[in-house]
Amino acid sequence: MDAHKGAEMFRKVQVPVLGLVQNMSVFQCPKCKHRTHIFGADGARKLAQTLDLDVLGDIPLHLNIRKASDTGQPIVFSQPESE
Repeated sequence: MDAHKGAEMFRKVQVPVLGLVQNMSVFQCPKCKHRTHIFGADGARKLAQTLDLDVLGDIPLHLNIRKASDTGQPIVFSQPESE
């Protein structure tokens, strides 16, 4: 809902919206690697289709991302080899 409102607001003030990023898209168990969509699947993709936008990427719900975010350092800098 917030993403929809945000996209519409930016369009009203003529700020280009490049696309959507799906945050917390999937959780992967650190032990067995099973992937679970604990918040549902494809919500951003459906919204992007409604808004005629692209999905730019997915950010998984991952312990290392949370830890890096807590320190203020993006995961791509602290763990550049990560997926």
